[in-house]
Amino acid sequence: MARLVVACVSWLVLVPVAARGQACAEPHYRWSEKVDTTLQARPPTPADIAAILTDWAPLSLTSKDRCAPRVGREDSVFTVVGWVRRLKLHEADGDWHIELTEARDTPVRSCIIVEIPAERYGVVYGRARAALAALVDTTQLGPAGDLQPSVRVQFTGAAFFDGFHQQQASQHGRCNSSLRALWELHPVYTVTPPG
Repeated sequence: MARLVVACVSWLVLVPVAARGQACAEPHYRWSEKVDTTLQARPPTPADIAAILTDWAPLSLTSKDRCAPRVGREDSVFTVVGWVRRLKLHEADGDWHIELTEARDTPVRSCIIVEIPAERYGVVYGRARAALAALVDTTQLGPAGDLQPSVRVQFTGAAFFDGFHQQQASQHGRCNSSLRALWELHPVYTVTPPG
């Protein structure tokens, strides 16, 4: 009986240690979600940037949720039309980082971000990048990636709340108008002229 008690107590002590040893192996924040191609076949719902910035409630995800799966609205695909104001082609994680505003003259801080992963994560991303490069002259970007003049483009992709910037929204490009600006389309599956 004493051996059974010792064995049970030992098991209870070791289980939490073993669970702690199973750390998240994502190379970047929520990376599996950011490069997932499984949602691309879902029908998109139209959304506009102004509504995202005023109506979409932030999620409680933070930088501590490195491996969190998609939840709620993140399981849906949306189409947005916006003015490309900045395009960064050389992000550390390989994504193309695009800042969009609702109108050509909307202040740049009232933007959302859409991101296109590298083609190595799916052929769909290579096609999306090629389509964007056909609409936007990526060789004529300003030093910070600013686009002059801005170009109106339609993006379709999965909603993603970038909770990594929840406490440090200032690091989320210029899109810092509110926590709602942490909503992105990430990944983007298609890029087309506005229709």
